[in-house]
Amino acid sequence: MTTAKSLLALSMHKAGSTVASQILADFCREKGYEVDDISHRVPTSPLPEPEVFLNAQPEMQRPGVYFGMARGPYVKDMEIIPALKIVVQLRDPRDCITSAYFSFSKSHVPPEDPEKRKAFEARREKLKAMNIDQYARSQVKDYVNRMTILADILNGHEDALVLKYEEMVSDTSAWLNRIAIFLDQPVTDSLRARLGHKIDFSVDREDAARHKRQVTPGDHARKLAPETVAALNAELAAPMARLGYAIPVRS
Repeated sequence: MTTAKSLLALSMHKAGSTVASQILADFCREKGYEVDDISHRVPTSPLPEPEVFLNAQPEMQRPGVYFGMARGPYVKDMEIIPALKIVVQLRDPRDCITSAYFSFSKSHVPPEDPEKRKAFEARREKLKAMNIDQYARSQVKDYVNRMTILADILNGHEDALVLKYEEMVSDTSAWLNRIAIFLDQPVTDSLRARLGHKIDFSVDREDAARHKRQVTPGDHARKLAPETVAALNAELAAPMARLGYAIPVRS
């Protein structure tokens, strides 16, 4: 096993974070890291996700470990982060919100913990009474907060890699190469065998019942009303710009 600085990945929900974390884990195993994915403890724990991650911080002082993907605003309270290597997986938040509507209303699997399952089912029932535009407007401030937190963490962090969903699905080789350089782990034949189907982002048709419903960037423009897109743009323009997402100004 390696004694290199440990790694934590950060993201937002619906940014391709699950497959990105699986791919990072494969890179880390190839490099000789231990993989101890904290997020895997969440579905069966009676504790909410923020507490699971915050309580795990003493363990995260161990070197040579990949600790998985943390996806919530609670990362702003994780004092361990400056001591770790971090990878931040981003996606256009307007597409995250659009994807979340379909996932939370149709395709997500309920958690095992009874109390978490109850909250999950209550959210699903609430979503049945909302259309996608209502949902998008209700979520925009949460994503402003999430992107601001990630931008603040990246500002001044000395050992960070920023990845984007859009490159992951449209130029996978370039996206993988960024990880390879950051971790100093080439994409060898054995690593490519580990990665297998995880780096195949093709979807033959859109299916709202599937976890991978569709992958083409810009889905918010296809699913949301123009006035909803304009409202999201007004709220999200500043934090998106901080993270390299420019919203075109319409004359």
